[in-house]
Amino acid sequence: MEAFSVPCDSSLAGSGWTVIQRRKDGSENFNRNWTDYRQGFGDLRGEFFIGLEKLHLITKSQNHELYIYMRDFENQVRYARYNKFFIGDEKDLYEIKSLGTYSGDAQDSMDPHKNMKFSTPDRNSNTCAKGYKSGWWFHSCYTSNLNGIYDKNATKINDPGIKWNNWHTKSLKFVQMMIKPN
Repeated sequence: MEAFSVPCDSSLAGSGWTVIQRRKDGSENFNRNWTDYRQGFGDLRGEFFIGLEKLHLITKSQNHELYIYMRDFENQVRYARYNKFFIGDEKDLYEIKSLGTYSGDAQDSMDPHKNMKFSTPDRNSNTCAKGYKSGWWFHSCYTSNLNGIYDKNATKINDPGIKWNNWHTKSLKFVQMMIKPN
């Protein structure tokens, strides 16, 4: 693969983090097909997803931590951190192979998604991807779906939205997923 640009962040969790996904204002449609999620989409300065193939190549090269920063519409902030994150390749449908150990104050909403393959509305015949209009590592639909519809009115557990259900069931206002070697 050719070299590619990535945004970095040192303001939320210290230095050295590569941003792999950001949601902040609903300007980017995350109801995308497999090809878009594989290649990545959006504006690196705004809302975007780095792409599953790039994420696989980065995380397979060495051990990485995953840090998820979340802010709700009342401006409460939480985070989740996993010390050993990597995903498989396309033949494994970019399955989450490892998360490692959780730490943080958001409660763990990612662990049920470990060992799940990535699904999009057009691929893998996953009714959750179609119903929640997003690509994600769905498990019984989800305890987290950070690629969901940007909707400040999503307040119930089954409402489509950007969700981290073990914190609360309201949709989130801002989410940033970041990785760095550990």
